[in-house]
Amino acid sequence: MKIVGFAVDVSRSQDERIVRDQRVRQSLIRATLDLIQAGDVEPTSGAIATIAGLSSRTLFQHFIRLSDLYAAAFELAVSRAFGPDRQVDSAVPLASRIALLVSDRAQLFEEWLPVWHFAERVRRAAPAVGAGLAHLRGILRERIAAWFAVELDALDPVARGHALDSLDRTFGLDSWMNMRERQRLSPMHASRAWRFTAEAIVQQALTGPGSSPAAA
Repeated sequence: MKIVGFAVDVSRSQDERIVRDQRVRQSLIRATLDLIQAGDVEPTSGAIATIAGLSSRTLFQHFIRLSDLYAAAFELAVSRAFGPDRQVDSAVPLASRIALLVSDRAQLFEEWLPVWHFAERVRRAAPAVGAGLAHLRGILRERIAAWFAVELDALDPVARGHALDSLDRTFGLDSWMNMRERQRLSPMHASRAWRFTAEAIVQQALTGPGSSPAAA
């Protein structure tokens, strides 16, 4: 009976340690993301440990490489920002869908800018972050295909591929960053310019040769 009781105590102690370790890991991941969102493109182990209220030694006990912690923080950022997409009502006119998409993505990408700068900075040192970026671009492309599925499905396969490429570039992170970082437009002016440009490009991509007149 004593042996059974000892085994139960050991099991409980192991469970408590696992929970404690998970909490520490989550604290380090959140601290890293907090620094990234505050504009730190390459948080140091010391800064992360300080924000988390832990020691650098504890940090490296849970993350052998800083790149592993970067990857975990990036995953958390993606899960927070890129949850389920807005449901697309195919009955909504094309112009209205363009306006909704511009509005949604302008807000999303603006919030995402600090994480994007971080990912671009560390993706070579942290290959998992680079892979995450590629995966994220794929998700955004798939959502564009769903958003304009009615019009895209009316095109022949070759025209559909070209149209989707054009739409993906138009509504991608790079497009927003170009207006905000290179052209130095305010979020409001960037959003207005984006909508105007997007409307022209979408209409051309989806109502050009190979499309159905009804698609517009």
